[in-house]
Parts: sequence; structure tokens; C-alpha cells
Amino acid sequence: MSNVVIITGASSGIGKESARLFARHGYRVFATARNVERMKDLAALGCVMIPMDVTDEESIQQAFKQIYAQTSRVDVLVNNAGFSQNGFFEELTPQHLRYQFEVNVFGLVRVTQMVLPIMRKARQGRIINVGSVGGDFTTAGASAYHASKYALESLTDGLRQEMKNFGIDVVLVKPGGVETEFINNAASFYPEPIAGNPYGAMREKFLKMTETILDSTNSSFPILKATEVAKAIFDSTTASQPRTRVRVGRTARMIPLMKGVLSDRAFDNMIMGQLGLNK
Repeated sequence: MSNVVIITGASSGIGKESARLFARHGYRVFATARNVERMKDLAALGCVMIPMDVTDEESIQQAFKQIYAQTSRVDVLVNNAGFSQNGFFEELTPQHLRYQFEVNVFGLVRVTQMVLPIMRKARQGRIINVGSVGGDFTTAGASAYHASKYALESLTDGLRQEMKNFGIDVVLVKPGGVETEFINNAASFYPEPIAGNPYGAMREKFLKMTETILDSTNSSFPILKATEVAKAIFDSTTASQPRTRVRVGRTARMIPLMKGVLSDRAFDNMIMGQLGLNK
């Protein structure tokens, strides 16, 4: 019987490349996303397309009803769904902040809770949470996103400890910058300026930076392909003793080292300079 993997956010980028990779290695893949129309190419590989909005409890329940009608086992869960709510602190509304955490944190929690009973009963399974180097540091203009990734760090640590005695491994995959539709999606959620637009110049510089920073042809940072992260996810699934944190790419490895050496103000100056936000 083929191993079963469930992947969230599989309509593009890391999630789609992960679905392709698992399918090519003989896994039975349940590929979930809000927009199943964007996953038709995965169906051709044998993936089962399941509509699921991780921010909607009814959608989650319906998705797993469909999944469990077709399988009684879950070997791997890849929590990949996520987005970046950019915007300067004062511009962010409670709605912006809630939705950021609904997608990146609370949705992930609920999806994970849906597979834990089956994994516990089988006393085996692997949960791969796709985090980010953004869980190690914070940049101006993206504090909401970074806060959600910091939260994921802590939740993953707790879950890993709690699942140890049930034979379930929990891995946090932390890529650096990845060339996907991530930035385009983030731009669509960008908040409107507040009265007087006091952050106007900063907004302009930040948006200009985000247009190029994940473009491998223009960025000053080493940019990953989604396929490289997908491989790290797959390798974490097949390793007999997976690392608890898998840093993918040079940026993901270097940023924590730099943050450990530099003072907060020195690190701030470095980040602000990279963003073009220093005066």
C-alpha cells in the first residue's frame, strides 16, 4: 500500500513542487488548496485534488471528510499553506493581523489536529511544517508575517516534544528567499495608507524592494527555487532520523549566525540598509 501524504497550499510554489515530487516517488498525494483549478496538472500525476481553505473550519472538516473516505492512513502531513501580510505596524488593522495568523498559525494547528488521532493510533507519522528564516529575525514593513513565523517556531517545538512518545516526528523546514508567487500574493494584501500617509516614502522603498528581492535575476540575495525546498521536505520525510530544523539555502543558515554576533542596533541597521529604509 502506498504511503499517504497530505499537502496544504498545493496550488503553486513549494506546495505544488512537493506534490509533484511525492507523486513521482509513488506516494498517494492529497493536494489541498482553495483553488483546485490551479492543480489540474497534479491530477495528471495521480494526485487527488481536495478543496480546502485553512481559515474556514467547515472547509477543513469537509476536506478531511473527503480524504478519510478514501484512506484510513496518513503517513505525512506537509503544512505549507501561508502568505505574508506586509505593511508598516501602524497601518495594520486587527483584521490584517487576524487573517495573517488564521492562515499561518491557526489554520496549520487545525489541519494538524485532524491527522493526529490517526497518526497516534498507528504510532507513526511525520509532520513537516514549512516555516521560514523569517522566524529568526524581523524586518520593518513585515512584522506581522515574521510574528506568525516566530509563533510557528514555538508551536513546532511543543508539538515535537508532545508527539515523541507516539512515534511521530515533527520537522520545521526553514527556507531562505524562494522564487515563487509569494511576493505577488503579498502585494495583493498590502494595506491602504493611513491618514496623511506618513510612511509614504518607506512604503515606496519597501514595495520596490519586494518586487526584486525574490527575483533571482535582480536580487542581491541567493534565491532558492521551489524545487529545492520541495526536495528538502521530501528528504525530511524519508530520513530515518530527520533533523528537527532544516535550514534550506545560504540565507537561512547565515542570518541566525549574524543575528547572534551583531547587536540589535547593528542588525537593525543592516536590515534597514538592505531594504533601502535608512535615511
